[in-house]
Amino acid sequence: MSEQPVEADAQGKGQGQEQAPAPDAAWQELAGLDPATAQFPAQARFGDDRILVLRIGTGFRGVERSCPHQQKSLHDAFLQGGDRMIRCRWHNYVFRLADGKGINCPGYKLRVFDVKLENGALYARAV
Repeated sequence: MSEQPVEADAQGKGQGQEQAPAPDAAWQELAGLDPATAQFPAQARFGDDRILVLRIGTGFRGVERSCPHQQKSLHDAFLQGGDRMIRCRWHNYVFRLADGKGINCPGYKLRVFDVKLENGALYARAV
């Protein structure tokens, strides 16, 4: 992914706009999802949750499978803003992929996941 965790300065404050995931956030393999043959967006399991894995440029990003507004599927949502946002096709609600914050829908937040490719497998962790 192009988004890298932000390094902390000597006082423990992050430099830059994005915060790094919590240090105890564990990477989990997305079993059964072969990045070489999968068609994206692809469904995967993260613990007990079903998520969608998106191909973003040369990397990947995960989002909860349904829009938090009315739980409509995001499988056919649109990427926009240079692949930095996702728009639900049902009510046009837009969320930032960096942190899940709703852009045009105050009070709604999409759960997002860091996804990395390592040794031919995809791994995810909650943001």
